Amino acid sequence: MSATLPSRKPRAYHPLLLIVTAMAAGMACDRYCPLAAEVWFLASVAALAGWWIVWRQGWDAAGSCVLLASVLAAGGAWHHDQWNQFADDEIGRMVSEQVAPIVVEARAMNSPRLIPAPPRTAMRAIPQGDETRVSVWILAVRDGRRWRPASGWGVLTVQGQLSGIQADDRLRIMAQGSRPPAPLNPGEFDVAAHQRSDRTGCRLLGEFPESVSVVRRGTNWSPRRWLSWVRLRGMNLLSRSISPRRATLAAAILLGTREQLDPERNEGYLLTGTIHVLSISGLHVGILAWGFWIVLRTGVLPQRPALMAAMGLTIAYAFLTDLQPPVVRATVLIVLICLARLVGRTGFGFNGLAAAGLAVLAYQPASLFLAGPQLSFLAVAVMILFAPVLMPQPIVDPLDRLIAATRPWPMRSVRSIGGGVWRLWLTGAVIWAVSVPIVWQQYNLLSPSALVINTIIWIPITLALYAGFATMVLGAVVPLLGGWAGALCDWNLQFMEACIDWGRALPWSHFWWPAPPAWWVGLFYGVFSALAVFPVLRPSRLWWFVLPAVWFVGALWLATPQAKQRFADWPRSDAKAAAPAELKLACTFVAVGHGIACLIELPDGKTILYDAGRLGSPMGAVRTVSSVLWSRGIWHLDAVVISHADLDHYNAIPELLDRFSIGVVYVSPVMFETPQPAVEELHAAIERAGVPLEVISAGVRLQSAEDVQLEVLHPPKKGILGSDNANSILLKLEYAGRRILLTGDLEPPGLEDVLAEEPLDCDVVLAPHHGSLRSDPTGFALWSTPEQVIISGSRSLGDIPNIEAVKDSYRARGAEVYHTAQDGCVRIELSASGVRVATFRPHE
Repeated sequence: MSATLPSRKPRAYHPLLLIVTAMAAGMACDRYCPLAAEVWFLASVAALAGWWIVWRQGWDAAGSCVLLASVLAAGGAWHHDQWNQFADDEIGRMVSEQVAPIVVEARAMNSPRLIPAPPRTAMRAIPQGDETRVSVWILAVRDGRRWRPASGWGVLTVQGQLSGIQADDRLRIMAQGSRPPAPLNPGEFDVAAHQRSDRTGCRLLGEFPESVSVVRRGTNWSPRRWLSWVRLRGMNLLSRSISPRRATLAAAILLGTREQLDPERNEGYLLTGTIHVLSISGLHVGILAWGFWIVLRTGVLPQRPALMAAMGLTIAYAFLTDLQPPVVRATVLIVLICLARLVGRTGFGFNGLAAAGLAVLAYQPASLFLAGPQLSFLAVAVMILFAPVLMPQPIVDPLDRLIAATRPWPMRSVRSIGGGVWRLWLTGAVIWAVSVPIVWQQYNLLSPSALVINTIIWIPITLALYAGFATMVLGAVVPLLGGWAGALCDWNLQFMEACIDWGRALPWSHFWWPAPPAWWVGLFYGVFSALAVFPVLRPSRLWWFVLPAVWFVGALWLATPQAKQRFADWPRSDAKAAAPAELKLACTFVAVGHGIACLIELPDGKTILYDAGRLGSPMGAVRTVSSVLWSRGIWHLDAVVISHADLDHYNAIPELLDRFSIGVVYVSPVMFETPQPAVEELHAAIERAGVPLEVISAGVRLQSAEDVQLEVLHPPKKGILGSDNANSILLKLEYAGRRILLTGDLEPPGLEDVLAEEPLDCDVVLAPHHGSLRSDPTGFALWSTPEQVIISGSRSLGDIPNIEAVKDSYRARGAEVYHTAQDGCVRIELSASGVRVATFRPHE
């Protein structure tokens, strides 16, 4: 008998699923429409009292609804307490986003974890060395000569290798302290909210290992110290038996220590839809728990002791991997399954998943809003909901059973293996399809290659997990066996990475695309949750294909520039935005730190990117610029202008060439005259992408229409004698009688040539060279007479020592000054009605 999709005639509802849904709804209400904790508490008590009255009257249906309302209010109260309530001496209240010196005493909550220096590349302007990271609990902060009590979680990062420190040691730390930064650009990842979900309110940066000293050693009986010792011992055994490159990968998938994997390596897993392999998740816990059970049942222990031992080992492994929410979910499910088998029942269903959900929400309410836990629960929900399709079905008809039994054994084996592979692929395909909205919304990425890669790597990742665990266990007792197990783990990880590299190279492996809005994604999962909670709503087979297809078409439309601009969260309504029907030229100055990236949107819909780079890691600029482009629904750039050959103006472009379609790249006449590794790498990336490369100089007009002019004012055709900065492309944007001037890093002698020309009255200028005094702010302000000046600089403001003097020079000429490190992304709109300015953060 063939399997069918979930029926519309279910046997029963799932009470625990209703409860966890109500609790999650309450937490979502508090996140997006926060109320005082007292209000939530009183609402919960009132609803509970109402349930008692209704239940006494025998109104069961009404009583259930009132009880769920009480659970909803309780969920809102618990989330409010964990998200908003902090102690008066919380360290997060004592620091700001502005980095400042601080001295604290804290307890190390784990042993130091080494973060190796990223591979040196020509695109990284400032080489980065090894770092060490430790989670700490703040105990006191020094205020002058006295110590004040303090509390709260912090993350300590020390430049260099920090040795001689163990979990539970009391430390004295002299560092640069700050609060986790909130976003500066639309669509940017919210680091502050992510760390707030762990209640981490402080970041500490130690410039030298000597800035951290031990005040008092912790006890050797500390559970944290034991767990850290086991983790460190396991890492040493893995590195002894596995090649260095794959030992770090084995430590990541077995112990959760992803810090030692370089970002480029992580990028390959993300692009192929296999990033879940690198995070300790339910997949890892489930595979290892099943292995524990098989080993214990092979004559070692009877069934009941084996089940209890499997539960104990699974719980111990969860603590070893830091109790991440997906691990907690998997551990609770496995414990429930084992307990159910002890009493002769089944524990794998929606009620069991709901019990795991209650445990995770009680442990960490904010995990409801994190992509990792969401995907973890979603994968299990899909397997439960579609079990009739994904699980092998028994042959009911006697004649069919007789035919199957009389087939030759080779045919039975082939059919059995083929059926297993088919169900494995189908399971992965269904999970991938249902997970697409979350992944798309989180990463602006679609990875069809995951449909193939995840099936191929299933066996090697399973064998690698078993072999890696055996390496850690046997290596400490029988080194020879541990070495053999390590070799097996190494081979499987090597095969897995080869598959991922192959998948990444496929032309259809991944697509970067602007994501639909969060409310559209929420609609998808709201319908999915309703079908899971209320089985009577489940449609016939055809609608399981029609509804997702309709949603996907709607998502593609909502990701277009027209829809993005209609539903955009920024510029906000209080930013004096131009009327929707009014044509305008917009220039968005992206907050990339010490660097420049300006997005130009012309009235006819064409887009141009002027520079894209920053000091330090190029991926930081890539993510920031990408987030702004995707927030505008942009997937194609008509042109990219590179002002000059400084890394902080172009080191993001090679990666952007992979993420976006680009029409042409414009450079200055001297861009490629001086051989430099980074410039040569840029040129090679442009050639690989097949994008035309054109040289522009003074007098060239990129677009000249009746109402729009984009004209290059500098440098001359043969360049000038001087630095790259002096040859920066000076680009004038003019629309509706208004002007914006983009200046790059213009400085003498190029600046002197420009100032010798007839003065140019501008409405908005980008301060040359990030507002440097070497770019003569007084003289430039007199020449250009701007009304608004944008300074593109770093968050710390330490890159320009005399920044306030520069601001005063422009203000003295009547200009309003904006700094991207303070105001965030700045958007300028030119229209017939004037110049309008919107900042991502409130302008002071």
